[in-house]
Amino acid sequence: MGVGMMDAERLEVYAARAAPGFGKAAVPILAVAVLLTLGLAGALVNDPPEFNTDLDLFAPQSDAIDAHDRIHEQFPSERRPMFVHVVADDGSNVLSLDHLKAMKNDQDSLMASSSASQVVAWATAVTALDVALEEQTNGTTLAEVDDWATLLDLVLEEGTTCSLNQEDALLAAATFASSAMLHSDLDIDPVCAWLSDGSGVPVPTTSSTLWVLDINPDLPISEREAVQDALRTTLAEISEGSSLTYSAVSLDLISNDIDDATFDGLTMLIGLALLVVVVVLAFAFRSVTAVGFPLAGLSVALIWTYGVLNLFGAKFTALEVAVAPLVLGLGIDYSIHLQRVYLSIREDHESPAEAWLVACGKLSTPLLLAVVTTVAAFLANAVSPLPPIATFGVALALGVVCAFLASTLVVGALHVVVDARGKRSSAGVLRMPAFSERLVDVQHGQRLTILIVAVLVSLSSLVGALSLETEFDLADFLDDDLPVMQVRAEIDTSYEAAGWKVVYLLMEPVDGASTIPMDSRMVDELRFLHNDLKSDSAVVGTDGALRAPSYDGPYTVLRDAMLQDDGFGGRHGLELYNGEVYAIDDAPGQDFAPAFIELAGNASVADPLTGRTWADRVEATVALDGDTVTHLRNEVRVEASTSAESRRVVLGFNELVDGPDGSSGLNDDFEDHAVVYVTGDLVVLETVLENLSVSQLKSTAISLGVSFLVLLLLTRRLVPALVVLSPVAFSTLWVVGSMVLLGLKWNVLTVMVTALTLGIGIDFSIHMWQRMEVERERLGDRRSAMRSTMSTTGVALVMSAATTSLGFLVLLASPMPLIRDFGLITAVTVGFSLLLSLVLLPVLADLADEATGRNAQD
Repeated sequence: MGVGMMDAERLEVYAARAAPGFGKAAVPILAVAVLLTLGLAGALVNDPPEFNTDLDLFAPQSDAIDAHDRIHEQFPSERRPMFVHVVADDGSNVLSLDHLKAMKNDQDSLMASSSASQVVAWATAVTALDVALEEQTNGTTLAEVDDWATLLDLVLEEGTTCSLNQEDALLAAATFASSAMLHSDLDIDPVCAWLSDGSGVPVPTTSSTLWVLDINPDLPISEREAVQDALRTTLAEISEGSSLTYSAVSLDLISNDIDDATFDGLTMLIGLALLVVVVVLAFAFRSVTAVGFPLAGLSVALIWTYGVLNLFGAKFTALEVAVAPLVLGLGIDYSIHLQRVYLSIREDHESPAEAWLVACGKLSTPLLLAVVTTVAAFLANAVSPLPPIATFGVALALGVVCAFLASTLVVGALHVVVDARGKRSSAGVLRMPAFSERLVDVQHGQRLTILIVAVLVSLSSLVGALSLETEFDLADFLDDDLPVMQVRAEIDTSYEAAGWKVVYLLMEPVDGASTIPMDSRMVDELRFLHNDLKSDSAVVGTDGALRAPSYDGPYTVLRDAMLQDDGFGGRHGLELYNGEVYAIDDAPGQDFAPAFIELAGNASVADPLTGRTWADRVEATVALDGDTVTHLRNEVRVEASTSAESRRVVLGFNELVDGPDGSSGLNDDFEDHAVVYVTGDLVVLETVLENLSVSQLKSTAISLGVSFLVLLLLTRRLVPALVVLSPVAFSTLWVVGSMVLLGLKWNVLTVMVTALTLGIGIDFSIHMWQRMEVERERLGDRRSAMRSTMSTTGVALVMSAATTSLGFLVLLASPMPLIRDFGLITAVTVGFSLLLSLVLLPVLADLADEATGRNAQD
């Protein structure tokens, strides 16, 4: 094992020879570094990166997403709802006529704002009343109505009761409104009593209502977020002068607030991380230059990292917040090791250039190998199917390279230029002899205990890891105390179908066909699909005694048209039985496409909640090409507030399409008529969850493989390579086990912890192992070698680990829970990596020496 030492000595000789050249190059190196830094910093200031954390950016490629993009070209873009929670300032009934009139005035004010032009549909209580008044009266407005009794007389036909049935045209709209747009404390009994016998005062009561505003989905993501942010601001202004309070939430607003918090938090976190660096360096070296030079180098590394990413057009997400503390944490590791050696040997060399290069030569093997393995661990994430994680991995790898270059070249050049003018002397460095002596005694006397504890903790961690769940929600990036999250929580607790989302069932022609046959078989299958959705409790509107699944598709368009126009079905060979659509004649060759063609030219109101026309509904559900149908779209509203609920919903729809055993699903039912796909944001979310696990396994396997290969090349033997890698493997298991104890789950950041542990842990192990080998060759006595190793490299590792872990703990100050969790678990990662490198690695090395018969003296 003396080869490593001989290589280091040879490099030291080369370093001494190269010293004059490095001395002359110091000023040019600094000049280039300054120019490069100023250029990249200027680009960051003049064209700062935009942080975008929209869900679509996390979407990997899949058959469902490809089908979604392909089929959606035939339809208007998918809806992007913004939810507005409306409550009375005094907590009273928002459906009182006074409040409804105030709501009407407030809605008109909002409609008059510039951003409201991008709202393509308004599903609100007052919109529904406006539509009803327009349809049933000769222009009477809500402002002209004095009481609820008059309003009901105007909009309801004589004999109307509260009893709805499957053949009632308002069933689906009423079910959706009561479950998703009106507070769960809704009381319509006074209205029902009045409709029944004319008794009492017919005023419905509820403590809040929900507006659903569909934002123009064709806007770019950034513009769509800006529109909703502007609408939210306008609503806040309206609330100040109204008896009602309006608060908004949507996926786009959550993304917008994440991006705002990301940019604001990044500056604060960098400042805190730099402060930590200063404190630790001051404690370790007690020298202005020994603190200032690494600080300057790390600042340069940060600018280079973010500047290069910005220069090459990297798409920044909230994940990139964690890049800065990691670059600072790993970069300070390089600086501490190099400066400790440099300061300890400075007086032995003629020039600072020679001393610096000799220091680099002494640390060349562990430092270079640590950089290679760390970069490999981070680049392993580049194979992730999730674009933001791949970008994050590349950013971390780039940061490590920049930190290494800055710590070696820039910091070295600063020492050469400044120290050449000062007196040649070696500065004192922290040794901690008592700590080193005690630790060596423990290792020597408690080898078996250390080994048993390490194995038991690892086994327990492995068992605990099996229970870890994978979750992902954009809301995880935001603190629950933020206004948008408080609105989300209020909506979740106020409405039976709170926070509903959309799943799409898309249909395209089978292979070899260009159209979908709209014959009686197709009508039957669409009816069967309707009944399947009616029996699915995850679909909005299926909780009551009368199940009315809330969705829009070709079947509901036909059914609603037949319910509103008694002659429509007869004109197209269709009939209603118990509220369901049947073909009158089952003869082959029957075509119901003309029914949709007729409705496509109908500009009358089809949706009593939003005022959308029949033409609008057909455009959104049936793609026509002349007199044929080419594609169909079903937009299904489902209840799913958590990742677990989303997973159940998507699995249920996939089973509906493919069948419980891969057969007997919709694709089998539609056979030669159409191919069915399940798509939408929930499907994207589930795909992200699935690929998080894939990403973790791939990155961990690649990191482990590269680390083992590098160690094998370093040690040139299998056993030493396994010895150096073992503490890292143990540390990985311990970190996963600690996640269970801390109540953390796998998410877009924590899935990187295993690869991160390998990257950081292998750095510590290589430094420790290399120093042990050098000291054993030099001293010959194992215990003396271990004491020397602990008092030099061991102490340096403690210092660098303290800085790295404190740098990660800075993330606890982030306003984002996801970032805070990542900071905590990575700090734990550093702690475990240090502990096992200092305690377990020497024990394993001793046991390996004894097993292989290597000569060593106690």
